[in-house]
Amino acid sequence: MFDPFLPGLLFRLPETPCKIAIVRASRIGDFVCATPAFRAIRNAFPLAEISLIAMPFLGELVERSPQIDRFIPFPGFLGMAEQFFDPRKVVAFFQEMQAEQFDLAIQMHGSGVYSNPFTLMLGAKTTAGFVRPGDLAGKLDAALPISATQNEVQKVLSLVRFLGIESQGETTEFPLWIEDLDAADMLTITATKPLIGLHPGAREATKRWSADKFIAVGKALQKEFGGTIILLGGEEEREIAELIAVNIGQETLNLAGKTSLPELGAILARSAILITNDSGPAHIAYALSTPTITIFGGTDPQVWGSLNTDIHKFLLHKVSCHPCDRATCSVGYLCLEGTTVTQVLETAKTLIQNVPIKGKI
Repeated sequence: MFDPFLPGLLFRLPETPCKIAIVRASRIGDFVCATPAFRAIRNAFPLAEISLIAMPFLGELVERSPQIDRFIPFPGFLGMAEQFFDPRKVVAFFQEMQAEQFDLAIQMHGSGVYSNPFTLMLGAKTTAGFVRPGDLAGKLDAALPISATQNEVQKVLSLVRFLGIESQGETTEFPLWIEDLDAADMLTITATKPLIGLHPGAREATKRWSADKFIAVGKALQKEFGGTIILLGGEEEREIAELIAVNIGQETLNLAGKTSLPELGAILARSAILITNDSGPAHIAYALSTPTITIFGGTDPQVWGSLNTDIHKFLLHKVSCHPCDRATCSVGYLCLEGTTVTQVLETAKTLIQNVPIKGKI
C-alpha cells in the first residue's frame, strides 16, 4: 500500500490508463484555467479516451477541445452547488459511470470535501484529487493538499505534475471553429472597427463594477478611438448591458444574451480590447490573447488573474477585508468602488499605445 501523499502515482500503476475521467464541474473560467492540465494529460496519454465531467452548458466548449474525447454532463451532487441535486438521477448516473470501468478518475473540482466522494463513486480503478490541507486522503489513491493562494492555472497543473505528468506549458486554450468566427463577423457586420468590448456582468455582486462607471469608460474610449462599443454577456446580463448601451449612445452594439459561448469567444478574438469584471469572458479573452483590463472586487487577482500581465492588466483597490468569498457585501463594496474610471482609462491608453493590438486600433 503506497502513501497517497507520495508523488508519482502514475509510475506505480501496473498498466497505462486507457480510460480517464476528469471531474471539473464549475464555471467558464474554471474550465479555461484547467485547459493546460487537460493538455498535459492528453500529451501523457495520447491513445487514452479522456472524458470530462463538466457543467451541461459547457458542452460546446468541450466539443471544440482537442484534449478531450468525450463530454459527460454533470448531474448534480449533494454539496456541489453548481447544479440542482436530484437523487434519482444521480443514482442512475453513477450506475452508468461504474459500468464504464474507468482506469483513472481525477478530481480537479476543488478541495474535495464533496467532490472526492462524487469522484470515488465513479468506480474507477484508481482515483486522485485535491484534499484540504491537514485532511486525510480517505479512499483516494493519490491526494494533493490544495493551495488557497496559488494561481488557478498553476494550481490545477500542480495536481497533474504531482501524479507524474509533465506540464506542456501554462497557456490557456479557447479553441474556435471557422463557423464561430463567421458567426461573429455576421453579428458585428454593421459595427465600425475597432471593436471595444465591455462585459459588465458577474455572478456575485462582489465582482460587479458599477454600470455608471462602465458607461463613463465606454463613452471616453469611443470618443478617443472611435469604433464600436460591444456589450457582451449572458442572458442574465442583457438588461444591464442594454442600459449601458443606451447611455453610451451611438456606435454601440448590445450582444449580451445573443451569442453562444463560442460566438462570444469569436467576438473577443476580433476585439481590440476588453474591459471586464473578473468573470468567464475575462478568462476567454486571456486564452485568446485579446488585451484586457479586469476590475477585481472580492476575488484575488493572484489566484484568478492572467499569468500574462503584459497584455492582461488588472485593477484592484485593496481593502482590509479582501479577498472574500461573499456574494454580497455589508460594507459598501469598497474594493470595487475604489477603482476609478480614470484608472481604467489610463490603463487602457497604456495598453493601446504599448501593446500590439492585432492591428485592430
